[in-house]
Amino acid sequence: MSKNFPANSVVSSYVSTENMLKDVLSIVPYCDEHENVWSPKLVTIILESCSQLDSLWKSQASASPCVNKANLNISDYFEYFGEIMSKRWVVFYGESSQKIYPFYNWLNAPNFKANNYSKYELRWWNTYNKLKHDRLQNLSKAILKDAVLSLAGLFIAIIKCEFCRDAIAQVGWLNGNNDEPYNISAWLAEDTRSAKLQYVSVESSLFTYPVGWYEEKVNKGFGWSAPASTRFLHWFDQYES
Repeated sequence: MSKNFPANSVVSSYVSTENMLKDVLSIVPYCDEHENVWSPKLVTIILESCSQLDSLWKSQASASPCVNKANLNISDYFEYFGEIMSKRWVVFYGESSQKIYPFYNWLNAPNFKANNYSKYELRWWNTYNKLKHDRLQNLSKAILKDAVLSLAGLFIAIIKCEFCRDAIAQVGWLNGNNDEPYNISAWLAEDTRSAKLQYVSVESSLFTYPVGWYEEKVNKGFGWSAPASTRFLHWFDQYES
């Protein structure tokens, strides 16, 4: 699959959607008061983010010999990817920097069986479904918070897709102690707890994902021990989890 997987297209499509959200944020800064602001432009961002995520997960799941279903939906993705995604967070750079969990509703799921998804639904995915089925009648459902969460969810899913690692390195998202991004990209697997000690970060225009830190406590003043953006270094130094 890796030879035929369109990883560069996955990343470039993400970047295009992120640029749309950046344009909105240049007019409507992200803060508590603006979370429920809606706009036709946010409709496009949510539809794009979620359809890209749907395609990415469908492609990954279909490549597994354990998956026999042809028509996959969010309940199936909950079963296949829920445990991996539920605990992961990013730093989002809105009006102020903040830690967000796109899959927060999945955190407390006792198991990740498809028939349990209805108890742990993602609101932003519900918004996507409403817009997909009747865009005009549901315009006001396209709020800024859901646009940010859906794009953040896509960002994390791309990072966790092993077939996207070279594309992530090529686009310049990787920061770490190794000057060669293709070497540090191996840490994206997060298959050992020592991954956090490499201080690798994945950073796009709006988000940073600290590799290996999804279950770690962040202590104020601890300091990030590798090259990274000034905004992330400042957040990490000031944040207390």
